[in-house]
Amino acid sequence: MELRHLRYFVAVAEAGSMKLAAASRLHTAQPSLSRQMRDLEREVGAAMFTRGVRGIELTAAGRAFLDHARLALTQAEAAVEAARRAARPAKPTFAIGFLTGQGAAWLTRAARILSDELPNIEIRVSSGFSVTLAEDLKQGRVDIAFLRHEPDADLAFRSCLSPSCRAIID
Repeated sequence: MELRHLRYFVAVAEAGSMKLAAASRLHTAQPSLSRQMRDLEREVGAAMFTRGVRGIELTAAGRAFLDHARLALTQAEAAVEAARRAARPAKPTFAIGFLTGQGAAWLTRAARILSDELPNIEIRVSSGFSVTLAEDLKQGRVDIAFLRHEPDADLAFRSCLSPSCRAIID
């Protein structure tokens, strides 16, 4: 049994018609689709459809097969996506947080400098209030944050008024 048999079966079951499924969903010829469905029924060893002038209806075997066919197609799609993700090496992420409303002046330049210096690292930027940013730092959701000193945050704070920091901001 091939995945296309399952795709065809689901399309026919959902359309309620070989002709509709062939034309609108599968973009194939109806006689070819009918032949594929007969092959599937022969392989399964049970009639999956009752054919009539108003289209098709699933038999008990067809109804039992439909949920499993959908599940198999979903699993096949998940397998393809997992393989694609594994084939793409993930870039490490450097997450920056800054105070809402405070990043517009320097953020573009800082992001450009970071991208130039670290081309293989994805830069992620977020904004928030000091309390939220402090919690994001503690939870590891951001790597660095530009925020006001939070006395109860249990974090190490550095002033950005030093000449090296000012060079980026200005």
